[in-house]
Amino acid sequence: MKIILLLAVVGAALANEVDVYTTANDNLDMQAVVNDPKKLQAMTDCFMDKGPCGPVAQSYKLIVPDSIARACDRCNDAQKHLANTYVRGLYWNLPDEYKNFMKKYDPHGIYEDNFRKAVKDY
Repeated sequence: MKIILLLAVVGAALANEVDVYTTANDNLDMQAVVNDPKKLQAMTDCFMDKGPCGPVAQSYKLIVPDSIARACDRCNDAQKHLANTYVRGLYWNLPDEYKNFMKKYDPHGIYEDNFRKAVKDY
């Protein structure tokens, strides 16, 4: 009986475990990207399907739609920091690109606020 209870507890714990995103480089210096207009534009072009993607940008491009829709609930702290730095940098440095980015990944405007709240303190 004890073994069944133990297995049930372990099973419940595993079922509640949230998978996190895997990316090429969670140590990316996103502030350096944001501070360099060419790098910021290149990353944005990758995300917007307007330019090539390097391996790091491609790894993040794959998780952008889901992370915005789910308020980054599968992001680790480093990814939340990167997302916050990128989105804020895009908003302030390339406001038209920010609008286009959000229009692409949140066409109905229902996820942006929750996403920004989820990453704002990182």
